[in-house]
Amino acid sequence: MDEETSDPQVIPYLLYADADAAVNWLVNAFGFTVRARDARKDGTVRHAELQLDRGGVIMLGSAAPGYLGPARLGGATQLVRITVTGLESHRDRTKAANGEVSEVEPGPPGWRSYSVSDPEGHQWYFTERSDPAPDTSAG
Repeated sequence: MDEETSDPQVIPYLLYADADAAVNWLVNAFGFTVRARDARKDGTVRHAELQLDRGGVIMLGSAAPGYLGPARLGGATQLVRITVTGLESHRDRTKAANGEVSEVEPGPPGWRSYSVSDPEGHQWYFTERSDPAPDTSAG
């Protein structure tokens, strides 16, 4: 694969009890586009790949029987951080998709963010730079 079509070095792979519903919600709420979708004979999503405009990728799939996702466990075990442009409009889109979103708040120095749980309880943290990156070239 060349540089333009290669995957990022690290890709979160999330499991969902209903991967088809998860794909639809993530596309609608967060603006992902479907890069690949592999369904079983019964139509359930076995594996999907979603991409954002700047090359971010997540993969997801249907969980095996007995799967206990974050919502069923009563807590999150991970947080997916994604940098976007237009944080407020992104938050508005997520809220319109019935996402339970936090307010936009200052994050680490130079960043603003909001967080949201998807319908199965996976945690998402969206950020946008609020200040220019600090100049670290001075020695």
